[in-house]
Amino acid sequence: MKRLFELLKVLSEIPGPVGREGLVQEKVKKHLVDLGLEVLQDKIGNLTATMAGTNKHYALVAHADEVGFLVSNIESSGFIRVKWNTTSHMPDLRLLPGQHVVLMVDDGMVPGVFCVKTAHIAGPEGKKQLPSYNEIFLDIGAFSAEEVKERGVHIGTPVLYDTVLRQNGHNVVGKSLDDRVGLTMMLILAKEFSKLAEDKRPTLTFVSTVMEELGAKGAASVAKNLDVDGVIILEIGLADDHPGTDGEACVALGKGPVIVVKDTQLHYSHEMIEKFIATAEKSNIPIQRAVYHNYATDGLQMVMQGQLVSTLAIPCRYSHSSFESLNLADVENAIQLLMQFLKE
Repeated sequence: MKRLFELLKVLSEIPGPVGREGLVQEKVKKHLVDLGLEVLQDKIGNLTATMAGTNKHYALVAHADEVGFLVSNIESSGFIRVKWNTTSHMPDLRLLPGQHVVLMVDDGMVPGVFCVKTAHIAGPEGKKQLPSYNEIFLDIGAFSAEEVKERGVHIGTPVLYDTVLRQNGHNVVGKSLDDRVGLTMMLILAKEFSKLAEDKRPTLTFVSTVMEELGAKGAASVAKNLDVDGVIILEIGLADDHPGTDGEACVALGKGPVIVVKDTQLHYSHEMIEKFIATAEKSNIPIQRAVYHNYATDGLQMVMQGQLVSTLAIPCRYSHSSFESLNLADVENAIQLLMQFLKE
């Protein structure tokens, strides 16, 4: 568990916004190269590496990018406006005011905070209202647009949540667990299978994609050249086991990894789902099943190229926030399930 936490902490704290995943990919590449694998990187940044094994061939896929924002306007007073870097959904306005962030400039990070007029200015009625997106701004402590630019901040500069991964009772909490937990599982599996003789493991292709949060654009580039017996997407799964939810998905932390049956975009391979369930039952590994809405993965691009795809997800609360939370026991169980599934 300690090894798992330490690797997840390293990966989750690396800045890797959509379109700027390079630092994350460097770390992933180093881990795979250290195992003796040849790592290929395409023009847009996707990584692939194949470990030779038997004639059964599976791909494990996780994405390197994280949700965040981009500077869209620098006001003359030095305050900054931003747009989100995901496909189309506006970020949750309840979560932004008070959030500490960093702006990813060429030579480092510039700290800032999302702000909104508070009670003394907003008045008794104003403080009861949810602010509009136009009322939220970024303050980096600058007094002019010129000073902002002198600090290396320009239109298009990425903005990321500024937090570290921490233990929180039985769970861990931090940013970008979507999908650094997928990368963590992938790297641990790569190391474990590297210890086995070729005839004791399947052929495995490890894939770390870019721009998943922008509609799985990176996966489209990988999918057109992929031909395997099955693709396994490693992701977070939406957990609704906390106050304020109606239990639509019935997914909870600590009750095992999630086998996603269907999401917004596709129905996953029934054949692979049944194999995962049979493996879990045989190995006495707890699992959960889910049908999700407002959820999608890199799997769509793989299916569109005719591949069998399944998604094994780690239950996660508060997705796309700076306080995403998951239980490491679920990750351990997912790794064991994948080990057994792939060995068989």
